[in-house]
Amino acid sequence: MRQAGVRGGARRHALLAGALAFGVALAVAAQGTPPVQVDVALDGETYVVRASAQLAVDQRVVWETLTDYERLREFVPGVTRARVLARAGNELTIEQVGVFSVFFVDLPVQVRLAVQHTPYSLVLARMAPGPVDTGGSTLRSFTGRYGLTPIRVLDRSGVRLDYDARFELAQPLPPLVGSLFGVGAVRRTMREQFEAMLREIERRHAYLAERGG
Repeated sequence: MRQAGVRGGARRHALLAGALAFGVALAVAAQGTPPVQVDVALDGETYVVRASAQLAVDQRVVWETLTDYERLREFVPGVTRARVLARAGNELTIEQVGVFSVFFVDLPVQVRLAVQHTPYSLVLARMAPGPVDTGGSTLRSFTGRYGLTPIRVLDRSGVRLDYDARFELAQPLPPLVGSLFGVGAVRRTMREQFEAMLREIERRHAYLAERGG
């Protein structure tokens, strides 16, 4: 009888958790938060990331938020420092330092990037040679792309924001940790960072709307 009671209690907890999650989803939908798609796969030792969202905001606001490198640490979790080392027109060299959490392990991330801008539609980034102030790069390879496409959202001008990236760690995760937690940890981190970027975009859009900008 006790075991049956435990099983019944577990089922009630599961149902309650499901109801709460459903309620949160409805609340998010009611607030108009853009739906986010994030997919992560492992190709050999290379992580492949794809993320996308639709926003009913001005394209320039999206662009200016994405390229506000010096302030990334203020609104993107895991980024502790980002700075522009060099700029020549639409060609930039950027240094980014942060931390990447995999289950119970915090991995430092430090990388130098060569970035190419095509205002206001495309940001391309790839690993650049050269040391990082805090030491060597913790990535063996990296390529990333932000694409901004004008669309109509709820009968308003909006933007579809797409992010694609491929990267490989300089030191692969231990086989057990990597196989069990690697992809899930990358997916969680990418979603947290992408959603944080979206929140900042919407915050800036709301601020400009209040000021009539």
